[in-house]
Amino acid sequence: MKAKNNLIAIFLLIFTTTAMSAVPNTVSKNSHFEGRESNPALIEVLQNGESYSIEITSVGCFGGTQQTITISKDADVLTASYPDFSKILSEQDIEAFITFEHQLRILDVGGCSTVDTYVLRYGNETFQTSDGTCSWNGGKKLLKEIS
Repeated sequence: MKAKNNLIAIFLLIFTTTAMSAVPNTVSKNSHFEGRESNPALIEVLQNGESYSIEITSVGCFGGTQQTITISKDADVLTASYPDFSKILSEQDIEAFITFEHQLRILDVGGCSTVDTYVLRYGNETFQTSDGTCSWNGGKKLLKEIS
C-alpha cells in the first residue's frame, strides 16, 4: 500500500511539474509587467492608498505551502504584512523587494521536483511565473532579508 501511495505521489509530482512548465508566464497586456529589469518594480510605482500582493506556493514531493505577503503604501510609508508579522520597510528592505522582483521576472522554469509558483497582483493586473530551479529560492531569501 505504501509503495502504491509513493507511486501516486510521484505521478502527481511529474504531472504537476510537466503541466507547470508547459504554461507560459501570464501577463496582462498594456501593463508595466510587460518589461523586464528596465521597468520599475511594483514597490517603486505604488501610490499612497494602494497595495499589491506576492503569493508564493511551493509544491514538492513532501507537501506544499502557500504564503502571501501584502505590501501597502499609506502616507508615503511602505509596510509589508505577512501572517506572522507586519513591518515598516527600510530602504534596505525596499531594495530587497526590487531585487526579488527583477530576478523573478527573468527566471527560467528549471526542472526540479519542487516548484515554487509566484503570483504578483496589483490592481487588475497579474504576473505569474514558476521556479523549478531548486537553487533560486527567491521567496525564502526575501522573507529572511525583511524579517
